[in-house]
Amino acid sequence: MAEQKKMPRSWRGVATLDQAKEHIDFGVLVTWREVRNLRRNLGEEAEAEVIRHFARRLVERANGRLQAEMTVESLMLWLTSAGSEKLLHTFLEELFAQPGCDDACWILVELALTAEPAETDHGDAMFEMAVAMICELGLSVQEYNKAFPGEFNRANQLLDYIATYLLSVSNANSICIRLSLLHYFGVFEHELNHKNYLNRVMGRFGHTVLDHLFTLLFTKRSEAVALQFLVENLPFILEADNSTQKIVHETFKNYMLKHPDRFSLFAQTFAEALANSDDASFANASKVYLQHLAAMLRVVSNVNHKTLARELIVAVVKFKNALNFADVIQTLRQDPEMRQPFLTSLDKLLSDKPVESSSAEKVVEIRLSRRGRRPAFSRSEGLGTMNQVTYLGGIEIQRAS
Repeated sequence: MAEQKKMPRSWRGVATLDQAKEHIDFGVLVTWREVRNLRRNLGEEAEAEVIRHFARRLVERANGRLQAEMTVESLMLWLTSAGSEKLLHTFLEELFAQPGCDDACWILVELALTAEPAETDHGDAMFEMAVAMICELGLSVQEYNKAFPGEFNRANQLLDYIATYLLSVSNANSICIRLSLLHYFGVFEHELNHKNYLNRVMGRFGHTVLDHLFTLLFTKRSEAVALQFLVENLPFILEADNSTQKIVHETFKNYMLKHPDRFSLFAQTFAEALANSDDASFANASKVYLQHLAAMLRVVSNVNHKTLARELIVAVVKFKNALNFADVIQTLRQDPEMRQPFLTSLDKLLSDKPVESSSAEKVVEIRLSRRGRRPAFSRSEGLGTMNQVTYLGGIEIQRAS
């Protein structure tokens, strides 16, 4: 008769992939220090296999509450220690590859967002990772359900369940959590007529988050990541309700008057990205942004800032193909508060040959080449949302400003 293996009490001494899998099978809870040592010993490929093993065991244990809790807590601690978006995606890919993963998703949402971790010193970081994970889980389920309707069991009910849980954590003070939720609900409701969740989270923390992002946008060391997050997520915010647009307007006005040179550069950079988007679903965001630019022009006209007005006009002209372009221009021309020289500049840019984009580039080049080269925001292409959120949420405003 084969001797039954004795259940280990800790991960001490674990140095190989097989040993790590065995401890997951036994349901032994890993500690922060043990994870750090293990990650050094295992290497990237073995670590990815450990994360896949967590996914397989979670699906098997979905109906066993205690075992599932131990598995999810060890998983969250490991992912938090690694801070790797690639590992997070590795877990989700393996989870979805398992038959019966539907049921496991429900228990994962509940345990990740409600369980009290044993290591309270890292509880806040683990909770931020849990929110990031459930956001990625929800968007993956939504995308899969669109591509293969009906194949994911109770997909719409699960998405409602996820949205309810995520909304319940929107009062958290963590900037990381707020950025994650902003991205999630923006993408989740993008092609829906209503923006119920996005409107609610913007009402709760929209001012704070936009202020944080624009402060970091105008700080050299963080501008690249802040710009990427804004370019990718501001279009969703522009689709939200009038209350949200008031928040956007106040934020734009504040930073435009505080940093006119850098704000005008942002206005043109974002206009370029939005106007040149091939995605027709962002047409409404373009219309709303054009209205914001017109409102900014009125503010600039009131303070008679000629240079800033010219730069904003360059951004406006980039939307010459927008559905409401003619209406916005006509409204500006009829506005008694608009100074005539500004309207003359607008008319000149609109009538210039060749097409306006070339003219716009020429105007920008003249003003922005004072120091020998044209200033621009540094770019950070390719960073995933979780990495953007972790970076931007980890910078204190006091140090950034």
